[in-house]
Amino acid sequence: MHIQQRILRLSILGAMAWLTLSAVTLAANESIPPVTFSDGAIATAWSHCGDTDLCATIQYTDGEKVSIYSEGAALCQPYLLHFVRTSGDKTVYEYSRTINHSIPTTSLLGVNCGRSLATQMVLDHGLVHMTVVEEHDGTLTITFSVAQPRT
Repeated sequence: MHIQQRILRLSILGAMAWLTLSAVTLAANESIPPVTFSDGAIATAWSHCGDTDLCATIQYTDGEKVSIYSEGAALCQPYLLHFVRTSGDKTVYEYSRTINHSIPTTSLLGVNCGRSLATQMVLDHGLVHMTVVEEHDGTLTITFSVAQPRT
């Protein structure tokens, strides 16, 4: 009977581990509702994007695409996003941009590395905002939103 109880416990623990891993995988691949730009381009983002992950795309009606990747962050440094615009199999341009980060401070207790701050980029001539936040698990989430109409 003692061996059967161990086997049952191991089976339950295995099932719980599989369910937990499945939930983490689903959360990591969770798509955020797309946003359409004024020219018809469609911006799509995914939550919980880690180092080297594809975080978002902007697909233009002429076939060009902007892919936004997380480059991660070094110790006490801000996260970097890498933007790559392609036309077919050719790269049109690419660049990296840091997200906002508070300034590291030093005290008698040591170094406080600071933290990532929500960062907003304005796209589509001010009509769409792209917001980047660091999640509690160290991943990034990008969201696109339509800006409020100008008055």
